[in-house]
Amino acid sequence: MAINRNHILAVTLVVLLAGCGGLAGIGGPSISDTEATVVEGQPVLVFDYEIDDFATALLEGPNGNVLYETRIEPEKNTSTLYMGQPQGGEYRILIREGGETLTTETLEFDGPELVLSDVSDNWSSNSLESVEVTIENTGDLPARIERGTYQVDENEAVSYISETVKPNESVSGSISPGFGVTEFEEPGLVEGDLTVETSVGNLSGEFSRDLKPASLSIAGVNPVWSGNALEEVIVRVRNSGGVPTEANVSVEHQGEEAAVTGVGIVDSGELVRFEATPFFNPYEVQSGGEAQFDVFVNSPSGRVSDEFTRDIAGADVSIESVDSTWESGRLTQVQYTADNAGEIEAEYDMTVEVNGETVSEGEVTIPPEGVSGQTLAEDSFTTSLDYAAASGGEYEVTVTLDTGDGTVSASDTVEFEGIDSTISEVDTTFFDQYDSNSSELSSVDFSVRNDGDIALRYDSVEIEIGGASRTDDPYGTQELEPGSSSMEYVSVRDSIVVDSGSHDLTIRLLLDGDTVASETTTVSTE
Repeated sequence: MAINRNHILAVTLVVLLAGCGGLAGIGGPSISDTEATVVEGQPVLVFDYEIDDFATALLEGPNGNVLYETRIEPEKNTSTLYMGQPQGGEYRILIREGGETLTTETLEFDGPELVLSDVSDNWSSNSLESVEVTIENTGDLPARIERGTYQVDENEAVSYISETVKPNESVSGSISPGFGVTEFEEPGLVEGDLTVETSVGNLSGEFSRDLKPASLSIAGVNPVWSGNALEEVIVRVRNSGGVPTEANVSVEHQGEEAAVTGVGIVDSGELVRFEATPFFNPYEVQSGGEAQFDVFVNSPSGRVSDEFTRDIAGADVSIESVDSTWESGRLTQVQYTADNAGEIEAEYDMTVEVNGETVSEGEVTIPPEGVSGQTLAEDSFTTSLDYAAASGGEYEVTVTLDTGDGTVSASDTVEFEGIDSTISEVDTTFFDQYDSNSSELSSVDFSVRNDGDIALRYDSVEIEIGGASRTDDPYGTQELEPGSSSMEYVSVRDSIVVDSGSHDLTIRLLLDGDTVASETTTVSTE
């Protein structure tokens, strides 16, 4: 049998038929109530009979051949004769015994008449799952349906139906691929041919379906946030078209890609979940206010879009506390705790002041969660501290942040008693001048002790005696920690000449020209 493969389906069913006929009764042994029907899937003639002894019943077909014979008993009155493959014409039932024909019944049949009364193609989106057929027998003999075939393009499916349909009844069968389904990836008109092979010839039919192009829409957008950070966007995409398509999702903020997905398949009629994520870290919105994001679904069928927004709270910073650390009157560390009531990380210009004097400047970053105990160390590169208390009293350490719209600040105050110095153990060296009642001061040695709570710092020593003074600064700035002492050895340059005898000697410790400690004692040139 030839099959048309021009974009058409073909279904084949084979039907073997049977029918009904009338019968005429005769006297003596008799035959009555004949009926063409189906028994255990086979076309048969069922008849009633009356006989006096065992006999043989035979069935002759239209060509005169004996189609079937069987022994019948007088105790029974019904028998069945198999018809083989029924066809229209004259059939004759004979009852014989010992070579003698006891009675006959002649039956005339038009034959089976099959009609393909219904064709239904069953689809799941773009997949042809089966073709359902209904065959009706309008004749008067049964017929056999063998198999059905459908064909679309190069796709063919064959299913054996193997049913016998009685006269004036119908049977249904399903034609489907042996494995899986027949899928169509391209839009357009799908036309199929089918053939049903039967015992009385082939029945033909056709079916078609118009597969619409893929049509995507965004069914839902659900962004997942952590503060100002976009962690994920869940996008549900529906395909209301007739064929599947590839698609991917991208999310943009002010033209910048914030999240993306890989390529996925959206089948016809399906709702698919896409999870768009940033490449590495969550995408952070850098400014407060309403942030708008555009969602795009990209596919060969076109691009569809949606959007979502989020109100981002801008940075709102306050300094909760300041804690300053001092060592021997020197500011070594400042810690501050700042709160950010917004969702945006922000950078601010920071200033550290002591009693209104700026001692450190730099930039700090306050994240959305704020900072607790943030340290500005003395040796920090961008926020170095350089301050030492020079005397007793209160020292207010203030941390100020410039927010651009104003400043926020907080302070910590400490108090020092100051320097408590003692100069003692003064020892002088004089040289007598030749042939004169005068002496020359050559050196002064003394001990310095600091019993205060800030460091004693000095960069030079001034010696005064007899109305004259000399300053010596050979070592640079000296720093004497609280509770410590040291010896100083001062060599007097441009020696001071005084009369021999006792003199008041004043020792002054200077820092940047200012006296930070002094002591006057009486010394003798002897």
